[in-house]
Amino acid sequence: MLPRAIVAYFGWVISYHKKIKEIPIDKRYAKVKKLISKADDILKADIYVEGKENMPEVASCYFANHLSSTDPLPYFKVFEKPIAFLGKVEIQKYPIVGKMLEIGGGLFLKRDDLKQQLKVMMKVQDSLRNNEMNWFIFPEGTRNKDQLAIIPEFHHGTFRAAMKAGVPIVPVVNYGSFRLLSTKHSLKSYPIHIKFLPPIYKEEYEGLTTEDVAKIVHSRIQRELTFNVRLKDNAVMAKSTYKKYRFNRVY
Repeated sequence: MLPRAIVAYFGWVISYHKKIKEIPIDKRYAKVKKLISKADDILKADIYVEGKENMPEVASCYFANHLSSTDPLPYFKVFEKPIAFLGKVEIQKYPIVGKMLEIGGGLFLKRDDLKQQLKVMMKVQDSLRNNEMNWFIFPEGTRNKDQLAIIPEFHHGTFRAAMKAGVPIVPVVNYGSFRLLSTKHSLKSYPIHIKFLPPIYKEEYEGLTTEDVAKIVHSRIQRELTFNVRLKDNAVMAKSTYKKYRFNRVY
């Protein structure tokens, strides 16, 4: 993947990054999607997607649990329309990944700068209200390094932009991406499970607080992850490994 990334970086990433405001988002997203989709193939990601019927046609805000720095990668294969990610400012400093996410419309938050965070969230809110693109947020704020632990509490402030814009809020279950960069195991493919749960529309969350919505989304994702997605992943992994796989075993 490295040679491809280097060629892309000097071939178009730098120039696209310099002219972000001049290039339409559809064209920018198509370039990023093509390269990252190839990365998914090289990393042998075997993506299982459920619930695509729950993806609204209008611009929406997607919220998923966070397990790996590679979590965003599979979604570029799943979303045909532009999807922008909200991430921590440290990612912006990564030469290739940071610039590519930015080219795709992504924005970055400084954890210790509340004023900057508010400005960024206002941009997300305006983008959603104007039906410009979908947004994807990992509301834990950091990745959960123990994929079998209970999902940490969601930061309720991350829901404010979607609620203010009045757009659908879509809970997403994410599992398996932590395997992509693992050097412990060598499989023919590495299963990643993505499940889009039914969206929560404005009519349903009107009158609720961001704390209320954060708890609802957290509960739905946790329940689906525990009782369905991990079990399906267990069945897939059991067929892929030489030893009998148990989903309570770290992979």
